[in-house]
Amino acid sequence: MTRRVKGRGWLRTSNFGSSTASYQFSIRTENGVLVAEGEVRGELTQMVEARAARRATLVLDNDRWMPIEALDLTADGLKFRSLGDISFLNEE
Repeated sequence: MTRRVKGRGWLRTSNFGSSTASYQFSIRTENGVLVAEGEVRGELTQMVEARAARRATLVLDNDRWMPIEALDLTADGLKFRSLGDISFLNEE
């Protein structure tokens, strides 16, 4: 089963700090592990930095944070995939 999540939060990068962001992603189970894939829109500098570093942190509207792998930067925003344990998303 796939669940969609939308919200507003923050996109944080290691070199350029953070910016407000809107996001949407799908959560699904892959090999017994929760995986989130979607897109985030923030300030262009944050998205470019995240893409260049291939990593960033997405802070959700409930103040929980999710490490992400930046996959591609398109007109729709920064495409990403979650990294590590995101089982906390099942608690909501």
